[in-house]
Amino acid sequence: MKPLSISFIIPYYKVELALLARAIRSVQALGNTVDWEIWVIDDGTPESEAKHFIERLNEPNIGYYAQTHSGPGGARNTGLDLANKEYVHFLDADDYLFHTPLKQALNMLSTSPVELFAFQSQKVHDTSISDGSSPPPRLIFQGTGVDFMLRHNLHGSVWSYFFKHELARDLRFTPIAYHEDEEFTALLFLKAKQITVTNLPVYAYYQRKGSIMHRTESTFVKQRFLDLIAIILNLKKKGKQLSGLPAAALNKRIDMLCMSMAYTLLGDSPDTSFLLDMRNRMKSAGLYPLSPHYYSLTYAIIRICTSTTAGLVALNKLFRLLHFKHAGKAF
Repeated sequence: MKPLSISFIIPYYKVELALLARAIRSVQALGNTVDWEIWVIDDGTPESEAKHFIERLNEPNIGYYAQTHSGPGGARNTGLDLANKEYVHFLDADDYLFHTPLKQALNMLSTSPVELFAFQSQKVHDTSISDGSSPPPRLIFQGTGVDFMLRHNLHGSVWSYFFKHELARDLRFTPIAYHEDEEFTALLFLKAKQITVTNLPVYAYYQRKGSIMHRTESTFVKQRFLDLIAIILNLKKKGKQLSGLPAAALNKRIDMLCMSMAYTLLGDSPDTSFLLDMRNRMKSAGLYPLSPHYYSLTYAIIRICTSTTAGLVALNKLFRLLHFKHAGKAF
């Protein structure tokens, strides 16, 4: 059996160099246990020091590529084009990988190779590096990506799994500011015939103030919602080309994204005017009211509570009164 090989792709844009160094160190800690490489894609960082930092590391398996700013999706696309290994993982520059769970996950993957291997994350709040918790490894799911999407709610973040490079041969990110991973992940899962999902907390998700998902200014919040609408419409277009179970799986994912958007609007809309504007944009795009399916009790409750203008406005005022916001949380 040939050794496991994996390309770690790190999009880099205006992140402190110390955090990038931490992300790189978490991969370097693997030593020679697997055949790994790192590609740091500098997405137009002004006066970037990353190139000189990486040159000083003098590591032949750590590459650096600078490009004009195109957002995280564009940087990941470049990384996919440069990657040379069998598997790929997307690691954000301000996050890192917990050493022990990572080794456990890669050992499981090398023992039972699959097209996509998904895992869990833990939030971290400081700039140090730790090993996280290491529960006994447990399988949550094994089967096809379509079957998983039909039976579980999909986690859209691209840093939550390893996947075979070949699986994404004809798949790339839409280069927008937010939620491009929701589209990529859904389409990748649809293609995967063999996936494994585990309980291992491999990914250290740093809660960094100022990151694009933590910005609460109305212009940024508006762009988040507009980008999500664009991604959902892209998925709906792809869904028209599908039939049977793949179509049902993608339609469920689209409905869940619409539900998440409606719910998140309640907390993140700064005022009633913003709320109704976004609701009307969803309605014009055919995404509102929510589809009358029963995916879960949560879905049913949110569908009913957001089905009328009066309900939306009342809940938005309650959420604002309680300072209940969602910025920085996954949809």
